[in-house]
Amino acid sequence: MRGKMKKRILILGGGSGDVGRDVSRILLSNMDIVDKLTVTSRNLDVAQEFVRKLKDDRVIPIKLDVTDISQLKKIMQEHDLVVNTVGPFFRYAIPIINAAIETKVNYIDICDDIEPTWEALQLDRFAKNAGIFILLCMGWFPGISNLRAKALASQMDKVDEIVTAWVLGKKTMDGEPSSGMAGTEHFINALTGNIITFRNGRRAIIPAFRKGVQLKFPEPLGSYTCYQLEHPEPVTLPYVIPGIRTASNLGALYPHDRNKSIRMLTRTIDYKLLSLGFVNKLLALLSKTKSKTNLPIMNGTYVACIGIKNGKKGQLRYSATNTSVTTAEATSQPLACAVLHAIIGDKIKPGVYLPETAIDIDDLVQLGNKLKLSFFINAKEETVWTEEIDSLETT
Repeated sequence: MRGKMKKRILILGGGSGDVGRDVSRILLSNMDIVDKLTVTSRNLDVAQEFVRKLKDDRVIPIKLDVTDISQLKKIMQEHDLVVNTVGPFFRYAIPIINAAIETKVNYIDICDDIEPTWEALQLDRFAKNAGIFILLCMGWFPGISNLRAKALASQMDKVDEIVTAWVLGKKTMDGEPSSGMAGTEHFINALTGNIITFRNGRRAIIPAFRKGVQLKFPEPLGSYTCYQLEHPEPVTLPYVIPGIRTASNLGALYPHDRNKSIRMLTRTIDYKLLSLGFVNKLLALLSKTKSKTNLPIMNGTYVACIGIKNGKKGQLRYSATNTSVTTAEATSQPLACAVLHAIIGDKIKPGVYLPETAIDIDDLVQLGNKLKLSFFINAKEETVWTEEIDSLETT
Protein backbone atom coordinates (compact mmCIF):
# COMPACT_ATOMS: atom_id res chain seq x y z
CA MET A 1 0.00 0.00 0.00
CA ARG A 2 2.84 2.40 0.73
CA GLY A 3 4.78 4.16 -1.98
CA LYS A 4 1.75 5.43 -3.86
CA MET A 5 -0.75 8.21 -3.31
CA LYS A 6 -3.85 7.00 -1.48
CA LYS A 7 -6.99 7.77 -3.48
CA ARG A 8 -9.67 5.31 -2.45
CA ILE A 9 -11.23 6.81 0.67
CA LEU A 10 -13.95 5.38 2.90
CA ILE A 11 -15.78 7.86 5.15
CA LEU A 12 -17.72 6.12 7.89
CA GLY A 13 -20.75 8.29 8.57
CA GLY A 14 -20.03 10.30 5.45
CA GLY A 15 -23.46 9.69 3.99
CA SER A 16 -25.47 11.21 6.82
CA GLY A 17 -23.27 12.78 9.50
CA ASP A 18 -22.59 16.51 9.62
CA VAL A 19 -18.80 16.19 9.78
CA GLY A 20 -18.53 13.30 7.33
CA ARG A 21 -20.59 15.10 4.68
CA ASP A 22 -18.48 18.24 4.89
CA VAL A 23 -15.23 16.26 4.65
CA SER A 24 -16.63 14.55 1.57
CA ARG A 25 -17.27 17.87 -0.16
CA ILE A 26 -13.78 19.17 0.62
CA LEU A 27 -12.03 16.03 -0.58
CA LEU A 28 -14.04 15.93 -3.79
CA SER A 29 -12.88 19.43 -4.62
CA ASN A 30 -9.37 17.97 -4.94
CA MET A 31 -9.91 16.06 -8.17
CA ASP A 32 -6.28 15.03 -8.50
CA ILE A 33 -6.40 13.33 -5.08
CA VAL A 34 -9.65 11.36 -4.93
CA ASP A 35 -10.41 8.57 -7.38
CA LYS A 36 -13.12 6.91 -5.30
CA LEU A 37 -15.03 8.11 -2.26
CA THR A 38 -17.36 5.77 -0.39
CA VAL A 39 -19.76 7.27 2.15
CA THR A 40 -21.71 5.13 4.60
CA SER A 41 -24.90 5.47 6.60
CA ARG A 42 -27.25 3.14 8.42
CA ASN A 43 -29.98 4.73 6.31
CA LEU A 44 -29.23 4.12 2.63
CA ASP A 45 -31.94 6.51 1.42
CA VAL A 46 -30.29 9.39 3.31
CA ALA A 47 -26.86 8.57 1.89
CA GLN A 48 -28.23 8.23 -1.64
CA GLU A 49 -29.97 11.60 -1.43
CA PHE A 50 -26.74 13.24 -0.27
CA VAL A 51 -24.75 11.65 -3.10
CA ARG A 52 -27.40 12.60 -5.65
CA LYS A 53 -26.97 16.26 -4.72
CA LEU A 54 -23.20 16.01 -5.12
CA LYS A 55 -23.52 15.06 -8.80
CA ASP A 56 -20.13 13.34 -8.77
CA ASP A 57 -19.78 9.80 -10.10
CA ARG A 58 -16.71 9.16 -7.92
CA VAL A 59 -18.95 8.96 -4.83
CA ILE A 60 -20.60 5.69 -3.81
CA PRO A 61 -23.23 5.47 -1.03
CA ILE A 62 -23.30 2.28 1.03
CA LYS A 63 -25.60 1.12 3.81
CA LEU A 64 -23.49 0.06 6.78
CA ASP A 65 -23.94 -0.54 10.47
CA VAL A 66 -20.39 -0.23 11.88
CA THR A 67 -21.16 -2.85 14.51
CA ASP A 68 -21.35 -5.40 11.68
CA ILE A 69 -17.60 -6.03 11.78
CA SER A 70 -17.60 -8.64 9.03
CA GLN A 71 -19.26 -6.27 6.56
CA LEU A 72 -17.11 -3.39 7.78
CA LYS A 73 -13.88 -5.27 7.08
CA LYS A 74 -15.11 -6.35 3.67
CA ILE A 75 -15.73 -2.71 2.70
CA MET A 76 -12.46 -1.54 4.26
CA GLN A 77 -10.46 -3.93 2.09
CA GLU A 78 -11.54 -2.02 -1.00
CA HIS A 79 -10.00 1.25 0.22
CA ASP A 80 -6.67 2.85 1.06
CA LEU A 81 -7.83 5.07 3.91
CA VAL A 82 -10.69 4.98 6.41
CA VAL A 83 -11.96 8.25 7.89
CA ASN A 84 -14.12 7.52 10.91
CA THR A 85 -16.68 10.16 11.92
CA VAL A 86 -19.07 7.78 13.70
CA GLY A 87 -19.61 8.50 17.38
CA PRO A 88 -19.89 8.26 20.24
CA PHE A 89 -16.32 7.03 20.12
CA PHE A 90 -16.38 5.45 23.56
CA ARG A 91 -18.78 2.94 21.98
CA TYR A 92 -17.49 2.42 18.44
CA ALA A 93 -13.84 3.50 18.06
CA ILE A 94 -11.84 0.47 19.21
CA PRO A 95 -13.70 -2.21 17.19
CA ILE A 96 -13.35 -0.07 14.07
CA ILE A 97 -9.64 0.55 14.71
CA ASN A 98 -9.07 -3.17 15.23
CA ALA A 99 -10.83 -3.83 11.92
CA ALA A 100 -8.54 -1.32 10.19
CA ILE A 101 -5.48 -3.06 11.60
CA GLU A 102 -6.76 -6.49 10.56
CA THR A 103 -7.47 -5.31 7.01
CA LYS A 104 -4.24 -3.23 6.88
CA VAL A 105 -5.99 0.01 5.94
CA ASN A 106 -4.82 3.44 7.11
CA TYR A 107 -7.18 5.15 9.55
CA ILE A 108 -8.01 8.67 10.79
CA ASP A 109 -10.72 9.65 13.26
CA ILE A 110 -12.07 12.53 15.36
CA CYS A 111 -12.24 10.57 18.62
CA ASP A 112 -13.11 12.90 21.50
CA ASP A 113 -13.24 10.40 24.38
CA ILE A 114 -10.39 9.54 26.75
CA GLU A 115 -10.61 5.79 27.19
CA PRO A 116 -10.69 4.70 23.51
CA THR A 117 -7.88 7.17 22.78
CA TRP A 118 -5.70 5.70 25.48
CA GLU A 119 -6.59 2.14 24.48
CA ALA A 120 -5.80 2.85 20.82
CA LEU A 121 -2.35 4.22 21.72
CA GLN A 122 -1.51 0.77 23.08
CA LEU A 123 -1.99 -0.69 19.58
CA ASP A 124 1.09 1.00 18.13
CA ARG A 125 3.09 -2.18 17.48
CA PHE A 126 0.11 -3.85 15.82
CA ALA A 127 -0.31 -0.92 13.45
CA LYS A 128 3.40 -0.97 12.65
CA ASN A 129 3.28 -4.71 11.97
CA ALA A 130 0.32 -4.12 9.64
CA GLY A 131 2.25 -1.35 7.85
CA ILE A 132 -0.47 1.26 8.45
CA PHE A 133 -0.95 4.47 10.40
CA ILE A 134 -3.69 5.18 12.91
CA LEU A 135 -4.23 8.92 13.48
CA LEU A 136 -6.48 9.65 16.44
CA CYS A 137 -8.42 12.73 17.60
CA MET A 138 -7.86 14.79 14.43
CA GLY A 139 -10.60 17.40 14.52
CA TRP A 140 -10.93 20.76 16.21
CA PHE A 141 -11.13 19.78 19.92
CA PRO A 142 -9.21 17.51 20.08
CA GLY A 143 -6.97 18.01 17.06
CA ILE A 144 -6.25 21.67 16.42
CA SER A 145 -6.17 22.14 20.22
CA ASN A 146 -3.34 19.59 20.54
CA LEU A 147 -1.38 21.08 17.66
CA ARG A 148 -1.72 24.62 19.02
CA ALA A 149 -0.63 23.48 22.47
CA LYS A 150 2.48 21.80 21.09
CA ALA A 151 3.36 24.86 19.00
CA LEU A 152 3.06 27.14 22.04
CA ALA A 153 4.99 24.74 24.28
CA SER A 154 7.88 24.67 21.81
CA GLN A 155 8.36 28.41 22.42
CA MET A 156 8.53 28.01 26.21
CA ASP A 157 11.53 27.24 28.42
CA LYS A 158 9.32 25.11 30.64
CA VAL A 159 5.61 24.24 30.67
CA ASP A 160 3.89 23.50 33.97
CA GLU A 161 0.26 23.69 32.92
CA ILE A 162 -1.88 23.66 29.76
CA VAL A 163 -5.44 24.94 29.49
CA THR A 164 -7.55 24.23 26.40
CA ALA A 165 -11.09 25.56 25.97
CA TRP A 166 -13.78 25.91 23.33
CA VAL A 167 -17.04 27.75 22.78
CA LEU A 168 -19.71 26.27 20.50
CA GLY A 169 -22.43 28.14 18.65
CA LYS A 170 -24.56 26.83 15.80
CA LYS A 171 -23.92 23.17 15.00
CA THR A 172 -24.81 23.02 11.29
CA MET A 173 -25.88 25.30 8.49
CA ASP A 174 -29.58 25.62 7.62
CA GLY A 175 -30.50 22.95 5.15
CA GLU A 176 -27.99 20.52 6.73
CA PRO A 177 -29.91 19.17 9.70
CA SER A 178 -28.05 17.01 12.17
CA SER A 179 -28.75 13.38 11.45
CA GLY A 180 -27.75 11.89 14.77
CA MET A 181 -27.25 12.45 18.48
CA ALA A 182 -23.70 11.11 18.87
CA GLY A 183 -22.24 14.53 19.58
CA THR A 184 -24.96 15.32 22.11
CA GLU A 185 -24.52 11.97 23.84
CA HIS A 186 -20.77 12.59 24.10
CA PHE A 187 -21.37 16.12 25.39
CA ILE A 188 -23.83 15.09 28.11
CA ASN A 189 -21.58 12.19 29.13
CA ALA A 190 -18.59 14.54 29.44
CA LEU A 191 -20.54 16.97 31.64
CA THR A 192 -21.98 14.58 34.21
CA GLY A 193 -20.65 12.93 37.33
CA ASN A 194 -16.92 12.84 38.01
CA ILE A 195 -14.49 13.31 35.16
CA ILE A 196 -10.85 12.48 34.47
CA THR A 197 -8.37 15.35 34.26
CA PHE A 198 -4.67 15.89 35.11
CA ARG A 199 -3.42 17.40 38.37
CA ASN A 200 -0.04 17.39 40.14
CA GLY A 201 1.55 15.16 37.52
CA ARG A 202 -1.07 12.42 37.48
CA ARG A 203 -4.63 11.64 36.48
CA ALA A 204 -7.20 13.05 38.86
CA ILE A 205 -10.96 12.84 39.32
CA ILE A 206 -12.98 16.04 39.72
CA PRO A 207 -16.70 16.94 39.46
CA ALA A 208 -17.77 17.97 35.96
CA PHE A 209 -19.31 21.29 34.97
CA ARG A 210 -19.30 22.80 38.47
CA LYS A 211 -17.20 25.97 38.47
CA GLY A 212 -17.06 28.46 35.62
CA VAL A 213 -13.78 30.12 34.63
CA GLN A 214 -13.62 33.34 32.61
CA LEU A 215 -11.22 33.16 29.67
CA LYS A 216 -10.23 35.80 27.13
CA PHE A 217 -11.21 35.33 23.48
CA PRO A 218 -10.94 37.88 20.65
CA GLU A 219 -14.03 39.98 20.04
CA PRO A 220 -16.87 39.63 19.32
CA LEU A 221 -16.77 36.76 21.84
CA GLY A 222 -14.56 38.52 24.35
CA SER A 223 -14.34 37.34 27.96
CA TYR A 224 -16.44 34.18 28.27
CA THR A 225 -17.17 31.68 31.04
CA CYS A 226 -16.22 28.07 30.32
CA TYR A 227 -16.63 24.92 32.42
CA GLN A 228 -14.44 21.90 33.03
CA LEU A 229 -15.47 18.72 31.27
CA GLU A 230 -13.94 15.41 30.23
CA HIS A 231 -11.92 15.36 27.02
CA PRO A 232 -8.73 13.63 25.78
CA GLU A 233 -6.41 16.68 25.87
CA PRO A 234 -5.70 16.65 29.64
CA VAL A 235 -4.56 13.04 29.36
CA THR A 236 -2.79 13.06 25.99
CA LEU A 237 -0.89 16.37 26.18
CA PRO A 238 1.17 15.30 29.25
CA TYR A 239 1.90 12.09 27.33
CA VAL A 240 3.55 14.19 24.59
CA ILE A 241 4.91 17.26 26.40
CA PRO A 242 7.10 16.19 29.38
CA GLY A 243 7.01 18.05 32.67
CA ILE A 244 3.37 19.15 32.65
CA ARG A 245 1.89 19.10 36.16
CA THR A 246 -1.65 20.19 35.31
CA ALA A 247 -3.80 20.03 32.17
CA SER A 248 -7.45 21.02 31.82
CA ASN A 249 -10.11 21.17 29.14
CA LEU A 250 -13.11 23.45 29.36
CA GLY A 251 -16.10 24.14 27.17
CA ALA A 252 -19.22 26.25 26.86
CA LEU A 253 -22.17 26.84 24.57
CA TYR A 254 -23.06 30.14 22.90
CA PRO A 255 -25.13 32.14 23.77
CA HIS A 256 -24.38 31.68 27.45
CA ASP A 257 -28.00 31.05 28.51
CA ARG A 258 -27.73 27.65 26.84
CA ASN A 259 -25.25 26.59 29.52
CA LYS A 260 -27.84 27.18 32.23
CA SER A 261 -30.24 24.76 30.55
CA ILE A 262 -27.55 22.12 30.10
CA ARG A 263 -26.38 22.50 33.70
CA MET A 264 -29.94 21.97 34.94
CA LEU A 265 -30.20 18.85 32.80
CA THR A 266 -26.88 17.41 33.97
CA ARG A 267 -27.89 18.01 37.59
CA THR A 268 -30.93 15.78 37.14
CA ILE A 269 -28.53 13.03 36.07
CA ASP A 270 -26.01 13.67 38.83
CA TYR A 271 -28.78 13.58 41.46
CA LYS A 272 -30.18 10.40 39.85
CA LEU A 273 -33.52 12.04 39.08
CA LEU A 274 -33.10 11.00 35.44
CA SER A 275 -30.80 8.43 33.85
CA LEU A 276 -28.19 9.33 31.25
CA GLY A 277 -29.88 6.96 28.79
CA PHE A 278 -33.28 8.60 29.29
CA VAL A 279 -31.86 12.10 28.77
CA ASN A 280 -30.12 11.04 25.56
CA LYS A 281 -33.36 9.52 24.23
CA LEU A 282 -35.27 12.65 25.21
CA LEU A 283 -32.80 14.89 23.39
CA ALA A 284 -32.93 12.62 20.34
CA LEU A 285 -36.73 12.93 20.29
CA LEU A 286 -36.58 16.72 20.67
CA SER A 287 -34.07 16.98 17.84
CA LYS A 288 -36.55 15.34 15.48
CA THR A 289 -39.50 17.50 16.45
CA LYS A 290 -37.87 20.85 17.13
CA SER A 291 -38.03 23.47 14.40
CA LYS A 292 -34.91 25.20 13.12
CA THR A 293 -33.21 27.37 15.70
CA ASN A 294 -31.71 30.75 15.05
CA LEU A 295 -28.52 30.14 16.97
CA PRO A 296 -25.66 32.41 15.91
CA ILE A 297 -22.54 31.04 14.28
CA MET A 298 -19.84 31.53 16.88
CA ASN A 299 -16.84 29.40 17.77
CA GLY A 300 -14.06 30.15 20.19
CA THR A 301 -10.65 28.48 20.52
CA TYR A 302 -8.43 28.95 23.57
CA VAL A 303 -5.07 27.30 24.31
CA ALA A 304 -2.67 28.51 27.00
CA CYS A 305 0.73 27.16 28.06
CA ILE A 306 1.67 28.31 31.57
CA GLY A 307 5.28 28.21 32.69
CA ILE A 308 8.60 29.93 32.04
CA LYS A 309 9.54 31.87 28.89
CA ASN A 310 12.79 33.79 28.62
CA GLY A 311 13.24 33.33 32.34
CA LYS A 312 9.87 34.86 33.26
CA LYS A 313 6.75 33.24 34.71
CA GLY A 314 3.56 33.70 32.70
CA GLN A 315 1.45 32.17 29.96
CA LEU A 316 1.66 32.06 26.19
CA ARG A 317 -1.93 32.11 24.95
CA TYR A 318 -3.43 31.44 21.53
CA SER A 319 -7.10 32.35 21.09
CA ALA A 320 -9.41 32.71 18.12
CA THR A 321 -13.02 33.64 17.38
CA ASN A 322 -14.76 32.59 14.18
CA THR A 323 -18.22 33.73 13.12
CA SER A 324 -18.26 32.00 9.73
CA VAL A 325 -18.05 28.27 10.55
CA THR A 326 -20.47 25.99 12.36
CA THR A 327 -19.26 23.52 14.96
CA ALA A 328 -19.41 20.72 12.40
CA GLU A 329 -17.29 22.70 9.93
CA ALA A 330 -14.79 23.61 12.65
CA THR A 331 -14.21 19.88 13.05
CA SER A 332 -14.48 18.74 9.43
CA GLN A 333 -12.19 21.32 7.84
CA PRO A 334 -9.08 20.50 9.93
CA LEU A 335 -9.90 16.80 9.48
CA ALA A 336 -10.05 17.15 5.70
CA CYS A 337 -6.71 18.98 5.71
CA ALA A 338 -5.18 16.18 7.78
CA VAL A 339 -6.49 13.58 5.33
CA LEU A 340 -4.95 15.44 2.40
CA HIS A 341 -1.70 15.94 4.29
CA ALA A 342 -1.52 12.24 5.09
CA ILE A 343 -2.19 10.91 1.60
CA ILE A 344 0.00 13.33 -0.36
CA GLY A 345 3.44 11.76 -0.44
CA ASP A 346 2.87 9.26 2.39
CA LYS A 347 3.43 11.87 5.10
CA ILE A 348 2.63 9.61 8.08
CA LYS A 349 4.62 6.44 8.75
CA PRO A 350 3.15 3.23 10.26
CA GLY A 351 2.12 3.40 13.90
CA VAL A 352 -0.50 4.98 16.16
CA TYR A 353 -0.38 8.76 16.48
CA LEU A 354 -1.96 11.73 18.14
CA PRO A 355 -2.17 14.86 15.99
CA GLU A 356 0.78 16.49 17.76
CA THR A 357 3.01 13.46 17.17
CA ALA A 358 2.30 13.26 13.43
CA ILE A 359 1.49 16.71 12.05
CA ASP A 360 2.77 20.28 12.33
CA ILE A 361 0.14 22.99 12.76
CA ASP A 362 1.78 25.10 10.04
CA ASP A 363 1.21 22.34 7.47
CA LEU A 364 -2.52 22.26 8.22
CA VAL A 365 -2.83 26.04 8.21
CA GLN A 366 -1.04 26.19 4.86
CA LEU A 367 -3.42 23.61 3.39
CA GLY A 368 -6.46 25.31 4.89
CA ASN A 369 -5.45 28.65 3.42
CA LYS A 370 -4.72 27.09 0.04
CA LEU A 371 -8.17 25.50 -0.02
CA LYS A 372 -9.74 28.76 1.22
CA LEU A 373 -11.44 26.99 4.13
CA SER A 374 -13.26 29.44 6.36
CA PHE A 375 -12.05 27.84 9.60
CA PHE A 376 -8.53 28.97 8.70
CA ILE A 377 -8.99 32.14 6.67
CA ASN A 378 -11.79 33.82 8.64
CA ALA A 379 -10.61 33.30 12.20
CA LYS A 380 -9.81 36.38 14.27
CA GLU A 381 -6.66 35.19 16.05
CA GLU A 382 -4.24 36.46 18.62
CA THR A 383 -1.17 35.01 20.34
CA VAL A 384 -0.22 36.82 23.53
CA TRP A 385 2.47 36.45 26.18
CA THR A 386 1.20 37.72 29.52
CA GLU A 387 2.15 37.43 33.17
CA GLU A 388 -1.56 37.21 34.00
CA ILE A 389 -2.13 33.48 34.40
CA ASP A 390 -5.38 31.54 33.86
CA SER A 391 -4.29 28.63 36.06
CA LEU A 392 -6.72 25.87 36.96
CA GLU A 393 -4.25 23.93 39.11
CA THR A 394 -6.33 24.26 42.27
CA THR A 395 -9.74 24.56 40.63
